[in-house]
Amino acid sequence: MTYSDTGDGALQLSFDPFVLTTGMFTPGAAASFCARIPDEDRRRLGFAELSYYRGDVETAHKEFDALQNSDALSTLTAAMLGKAIASFSLGEPKELLEMYRRAREINNGFEEGSPFRKMTDLFLLYFNVLIRNLPEIVFPAVGVGAFNVPDSLKPMAFYCYTYYLLAADDVGRAIGMAEGALIFAERPCPVSEIYLCLNIATGYTMRLLWDKAEYYFRYAWELAKPDGLIMPFAEHRGSLSGLLERCLRYQEPEAYRRILAMSNRYHKGWAYVHNLITGDQIADRLTAIEYNVASLVAKGLSNTQTAEILGITVNSVRTHLRNIFNKLDVTGRKELKKYVI
Repeated sequence: MTYSDTGDGALQLSFDPFVLTTGMFTPGAAASFCARIPDEDRRRLGFAELSYYRGDVETAHKEFDALQNSDALSTLTAAMLGKAIASFSLGEPKELLEMYRRAREINNGFEEGSPFRKMTDLFLLYFNVLIRNLPEIVFPAVGVGAFNVPDSLKPMAFYCYTYYLLAADDVGRAIGMAEGALIFAERPCPVSEIYLCLNIATGYTMRLLWDKAEYYFRYAWELAKPDGLIMPFAEHRGSLSGLLERCLRYQEPEAYRRILAMSNRYHKGWAYVHNLITGDQIADRLTAIEYNVASLVAKGLSNTQTAEILGITVNSVRTHLRNIFNKLDVTGRKELKKYVI
């Protein structure tokens, strides 16, 4: 593996840690794209990524685990991250903590500023952003170091950074940066584009600009649908605040059902790890529709507004709220904020 540093410090590596996540392929051609990879481990990594994005987390987890023996640091690091994320949905969230520990060990083995250190810095940053462990994130590393990575990784670095900004409630800057990254990203790069679009959609829901949020959600779905890439939507279910219902519940009922099933599995594991590390109380006992109701109400929306967004009746919202209050042992709407994101 060779590398060179350009004059402005932007790292150019002769490899990409991922295959599919940062790969350039026409929507609908993900499997054939992976099949053309000549190296066996890289090809297996690509298909493991595809299995995960399609919701087959068992197969993905098995393949990512097998690639832990890879001699290539790029493949090993990507497989570690993939295994950790897949473990959320398999009821083994402690694996994420173990993968994070191993990633730190690898990271500490490289000299600060070296090309491999820059790459592993981004992976550690992603771990922390993923579980919203904001105190762990050093801002200069987010604002500058996150972009000292191969060009192919830059869209995901922007996703990582804007996800952090959304969690920090810096919504305007998050939307602007994600939209800018989407405009200038090389295309077609469907997976990276999907993740950027979902951040933008999340930002607009936080501003209650539902038409714009829906536009970017549908844009992401059109990129994902030909290859069945449902997991990005399952991962973001909580922050999308009802966009799944608004856009897919009746138009794509089978896809909606699968996304909800995967999101329930993923969210339970995610909440366990997040709460364990941060001391927060994000709810893992609510159904998908209950969580959406709680999330919207926590934003200050009325029952009528919540019903309109989710496509249900006001009476249904009231019923869900009663169930939510009982499950969380709270007595008022204002108390819901600490249980949702």
